[in-house]
Amino acid sequence: MRKYTCVLTTTLICLFLYGTLLTAAPGDIQYTREGGDPEKLKSFPPSIFPHWIHRLNYRCDACHNSIFEMKTGTTTINKDVMKEGKTCAVCHNGTDAFDDGFANCNRCHLLEEQ
Repeated sequence: MRKYTCVLTTTLICLFLYGTLLTAAPGDIQYTREGGDPEKLKSFPPSIFPHWIHRLNYRCDACHNSIFEMKTGTTTINKDVMKEGKTCAVCHNGTDAFDDGFANCNRCHLLEEQ
């Protein structure tokens, strides 16, 4: 019985964590999409930055004010800038963290729950 309870508890915790990582959580930053074909933008969700995950591992000055300004919306973030190795791609380069390539789109571009 004890083994069953332990397995059930672990499963429920994993399901909870999995669900919370697939959508925006309090403290996350959802970027608005600008430019481009509005119809195409509907099928590709905006990116959500999980600030809380990064904050668990890094101090504020790891990113602010060297990579990103402290105020939301003041740093331009788009694929062209990331291709230059700036903004997210400073760390998300395949060495320090997962790369920003097309195989990883769904790690940042999350569909909102309906």
